[in-house]
Amino acid sequence: MANMSSPVTILDVARLAGVSRQTVTRALNGLPDISAATRERVIAAARELNYRPNRAAQSLVRGREITIGLVVEDLRNPFYPELASALSRIASERDWSVILSDIGDDVERARSRLESLVDRVDALVLTGCRTDTVDMLPDDAIRGKAHGVPLVMLDGSANDRVDAYVEIDYDAGVGAALDHLTATGHRQIAMIDSSHIASPRQKSYRQYLREHGLPWTEKSEFRNDESHDGGTRAARELIESFPSADAVLVYNDVMAIGALKEFARSGISVPGDIAVIGTDGLAVGALVTPELTSLAIDKTALAQHAIDLVDNILSGRAPAGKRERRSTALTLIVRDSA
Repeated sequence: MANMSSPVTILDVARLAGVSRQTVTRALNGLPDISAATRERVIAAARELNYRPNRAAQSLVRGREITIGLVVEDLRNPFYPELASALSRIASERDWSVILSDIGDDVERARSRLESLVDRVDALVLTGCRTDTVDMLPDDAIRGKAHGVPLVMLDGSANDRVDAYVEIDYDAGVGAALDHLTATGHRQIAMIDSSHIASPRQKSYRQYLREHGLPWTEKSEFRNDESHDGGTRAARELIESFPSADAVLVYNDVMAIGALKEFARSGISVPGDIAVIGTDGLAVGALVTPELTSLAIDKTALAQHAIDLVDNILSGRAPAGKRERRSTALTLIVRDSA
C-alpha cells in the first residue's frame, strides 16, 4: 500500500498493477487494446490505492473541454501575441481553450501567477522561459503527482521537470542567414544576443564563423535586453567598439528594429554600411524602413507541435520513460536590410 500521506499517482497504480503508465491510462478510460484481465488488475489497484484519475486525461478521453495555459515572459514582444494567436486557433479546432499568462521578470509576482495558473489548466505550454521559471512551479503541480499538470517547453532551457520539448533548428537557420551575408560580400559579422544567457543562436553563429574561417573576437558580440531599447543600446556599443563590422545578426526582430533606429540616428546606412538580420519573422518587420530581413520562426508549426504534444501526454500516447521532442526549422526572409 502506498503512503497515503502524499497524493497517489498514476505511477503508484502502475507499479502495483505491474503495468506501464500508458496501460493504466488506457485501462481507466476504457480505451481498446487492453485485455480484460489487465483492465481488471489496473482497476483493482486503483481502488486499493484510492486513486483519483487526473481530470485532464478524463476530459480528453470523454470529450470535455481541455484548457491550456500558455506562459510567456513579455507580451510587449510581438512574437508572443503571434504565437498565442496561432495556438488559440489550433486549440479551438479541438474545442480546447487557452489561458495566456505574461509572468514578467519580477520573481515573486511570476511565482504567484504560475501557482494560480496551474490550478486552472490541464497542461502548461512554456515559451522562451528559462530554467528558473520552470523551477518556480510548485512540486505538487507537475510531473508524477496525482493532479499533475504536464509541461511542454517551446524553445527553452532544458529542465528535468518538463515533459516534452519543441526545439528550433538554429544551426541550419543561422547557417542560411550567414550564407546570405557572405554571398553578398560581408566578412566582419557581429552578433547582438540576449543578456540573459548565451543563446543557441550565439552557439550557431560562433560555429559558422569558425567553420568558414571568418574573424571573431570578443568585440564581435554584444548582449543586451531582449527589447527595442536593448537593441538600440547594443547597436550603440557596436558602433563604438566594432566600427569595422559590415553585418550583424540579431537575437530577435524587436532588438533588430532598435538597432536599425540607432544606425539611422548615427548616420550609418543599412544595408550600405552594415547589413542587419533579425530573428522571429515578425509581421512588423515589413513595416519599418528599411524592411527587416529575418530568420522566421513558423509560429503555426510551433503551436501545432505544442498542441500535439499535450494531446499525446494527456491521452497516454507519449513515449514511455522519455521526453518527446520535436523540431521546427527557421526560414530566411530576405527584405531590404540585408
